[in-house]
Amino acid sequence: MAPRIEHVVVLMLENRSFDHMLGFLRHPSGDFDGLLRGGPYTNPGWDGGPPVAAAPGATPVVPGDPDHSHDAAVEQFSGGNQGFVTSYERKARGLAHPRFGGLLGPLIELGYRLFVRPTPVSGVGPRVMLCQDPANVPVLATLALEFAVCTRWFCSVPGETWPNRNYLHAATSDGETSIHPRFYTDPTVFELLEEAGHGWRIYHDDVPQAWAFSNLWTSAGRLANWHPFDDFAAHAAAGDLPAYCFVEPNHRPPVRLTDRPSNSQHPGNNVASSWRPGDDTDFARAEALIASVYESLRGNPDLFARTVLLITYDEHGGLYDHVPPARGLRDPGSRTGLLGRILRFLAHKKSAAFDFSWSGGRVPAVVVSPLIPRGTVCATVMEHASVPATLRALFAPGRPPLTVRDADAARFDTLCSLDEPRADLPDLSAYVRPASTPAAVMDRLPGHVRDLAVLARRVRARLHARPALAPRLSWQARDRSSLDAALADFRSAAAAARRTRRSQ
Repeated sequence: MAPRIEHVVVLMLENRSFDHMLGFLRHPSGDFDGLLRGGPYTNPGWDGGPPVAAAPGATPVVPGDPDHSHDAAVEQFSGGNQGFVTSYERKARGLAHPRFGGLLGPLIELGYRLFVRPTPVSGVGPRVMLCQDPANVPVLATLALEFAVCTRWFCSVPGETWPNRNYLHAATSDGETSIHPRFYTDPTVFELLEEAGHGWRIYHDDVPQAWAFSNLWTSAGRLANWHPFDDFAAHAAAGDLPAYCFVEPNHRPPVRLTDRPSNSQHPGNNVASSWRPGDDTDFARAEALIASVYESLRGNPDLFARTVLLITYDEHGGLYDHVPPARGLRDPGSRTGLLGRILRFLAHKKSAAFDFSWSGGRVPAVVVSPLIPRGTVCATVMEHASVPATLRALFAPGRPPLTVRDADAARFDTLCSLDEPRADLPDLSAYVRPASTPAAVMDRLPGHVRDLAVLARRVRARLHARPALAPRLSWQARDRSSLDAALADFRSAAAAARRTRRSQ
């Protein structure tokens, strides 16, 4: 019987499809569903142009962030995933402006017309079919070959980052298919674990999207569960990890906790007309982040033997994949909560109605553990709700599911099938590098980080309104235009909460 899994670690990066990252991986298993077998894998060209084939040749940067709104995703998956080139070309030409409804919608649209004027570019649509050479993703590719790669892991919503990350935490997006920077109060897997007597932590390197779940930091005890990412290595070395650790990368929002560059691998963080081979990029820093988490666990064999690590991406990001979304899913309850309805009345992104009966695109998902046989390929359909499903099965089997989605979702811990942990684990320490502060390679701020700035300001206001939670946070200072100066105060408050918790 395999040793019991006592720790689950999840690292979720941003906006990359399976084929874009691993489609040209030469996996020895015939069950691996990439782009080197079958085909042809093509998309129609723009405006009746010749077909465009999927091919290696993607670079760490892109000429423009592909459209990954809900409506764009629906177009991309139409006709058997035949709308990627057209969708990317339309956005590059400046023909895919977001539309807004609600009381303030016309004013927001006017602001877009007046102040958001991207330079139209033609002929870039075929770039969305380019995929990474495995040499560009050595860490992810090595782990996919050495452990388990899931070839049917889908993001939960055909749409943007926030609703998909919400599914990972709560098995629902509260009815959203687009980013709406507000607080969410849906029950999460973190609270489910607490009720079952297990601990959790969130490690983050800047403003985390998980802050959107306000119930996770509005008490002193829960505030102590938030840690800077730098703590992860020390905690792993000491064998001090709770049942669940969620690692959120640095999204590099304009309102920041640190001066470090992004490492989320979001295509919008890698946009640069001036990029040259050899330049440092968010893309490479994300590879280093994966290696850091893996090496921190590998450095403590006893801990790693009882741990399973999942590396995945929140959504496909508008990048090509040849596998259609999963169908026949159950709606976890798409009626938005009261706060969401109020904010929606004021302003919301317009998009087609959606019944949540099908998933978003296929994303990379690699499951790592010394208990997994080398070269494992898992073709079981999974989605982001598989994370709470796995955690509930391991640590709270007597608790009801969060929603019907995690009730239905398959588990990934079952891939840990060996009776004894392997000793032949790959050494990826060469890819780990210390945190640095070079200028990020960007031409402009992508929209998702502006949404994080809104979230950060709302968290700041909420903490100011609840001084008992963080008495050392002095938010009244009028000259604080960012969260940079507040980092030390926030960490001090968290440390004080941890000391109080230990003394009880």
